[in-house]
Amino acid sequence: MRLSKRDSFFVGGIAVVLVVLALGTLKGQGQNTPFDDLHRPSYVAIKNGRSQAQVELVCTTCHSKSSLAFTKTHPPKEQCLICHKLLE
Repeated sequence: MRLSKRDSFFVGGIAVVLVVLALGTLKGQGQNTPFDDLHRPSYVAIKNGRSQAQVELVCTTCHSKSSLAFTKTHPPKEQCLICHKLLE
């Protein structure tokens, strides 16, 4: 059984969609949050049952434009725990 031209375009389209989805999963994988004294308040807040949004407010106390600035390539988000996982 031979594939028609239309079938090969369909298979090629599916391959392109799968490649795009695979590349999209690589996005947003930042470094894990270090387990040190500077980041201990975040770990304590999670352990005490705080929400991610409340913990991210702890992150912004140090990681702001005035103190520990982000790199130039860092996205302008304050949703830290989506990319930077806490080591538990």
